[in-house]
Amino acid sequence: MNRILILFTALFLSLTSFSQEFKVNVSVNSQVQGQDRRIYDNMQTALNEFVNSRKWTKFNYKTEEKIEGTISITIRKNPSQDNYEGDLNIQLRRPVYNSSYTTTLLNWQENDFFFTFVETANLEFEENTYYDNLTSTLGFYLYYFLALDANTFSLNGGREYFRTMQNIVSAAQKSVQKGWKSFENQKNKYWISENYNNSAYRYIHDALYLYHRMGLDMMSTDAQSEARNNIFSALESLQKVHREKINLICVQHFLDAKADEIINIYKGAPENEKERVIKLMSEINPVNTSRYEQIRQTNNQNTNKPF
Repeated sequence: MNRILILFTALFLSLTSFSQEFKVNVSVNSQVQGQDRRIYDNMQTALNEFVNSRKWTKFNYKTEEKIEGTISITIRKNPSQDNYEGDLNIQLRRPVYNSSYTTTLLNWQENDFFFTFVETANLEFEENTYYDNLTSTLGFYLYYFLALDANTFSLNGGREYFRTMQNIVSAAQKSVQKGWKSFENQKNKYWISENYNNSAYRYIHDALYLYHRMGLDMMSTDAQSEARNNIFSALESLQKVHREKINLICVQHFLDAKADEIINIYKGAPENEKERVIKLMSEINPVNTSRYEQIRQTNNQNTNKPF
């Protein structure tokens, strides 16, 4: 009996130590007046369970390896029973090697997010089957999390997950909801998937790897000059993507996540490095040229680290 108990305990610990991929906080907030908060609490609980308790890959993740982020749904309208409309904010973070600093990989908001949620119904998801806009959208962004995270640790490490995003988009072409079709705009889920799976923009993958694994992860070592050079190489890769086609959503996502960090990194760099970074970033992101000119300011902490 004791031996069975020991074996059961060992199995339980192994399953809990090597488990799901995500540690993502899902929050649901409503701006709709006069409604029972209970429905939104139940929705939040169900969505946290959907995100953090199911298996999304074939791999087992240790607790310290789990991918961290936030998904925030702000509900603005409840046009009919079980139907909701609002905004979806997505944030993804990654730890930097040998430091307490976490870097932002994604900070994106999808507006006019319309979905159905029935309290008594199960949340169903398969990458090649469209059940509803809620689970397909969450599944899409969770595989985007997986893809970006993997790409920052190994070159093209997220390829499998980017293809899964493409499968989700293909299955959602029958949806009547916005966000899935190529003709709607150039910033939706269709184009996010297209950008990363298009070989013409392949240097976006180099940029993610060089910036994080060969750049930020080396900033806590004595090789900070090499780390900055690798980060500059990453920005040159981003420049290649920009020159292939301007205003790509994959480039916008990179800039939205990294602009302030890039400024902080290069404030402490030699003058020649500052000037070439300002010139490059002003080409890629001209509307924010004045922000990048802050790099010329002296870093009072006298350090090249962004943390």
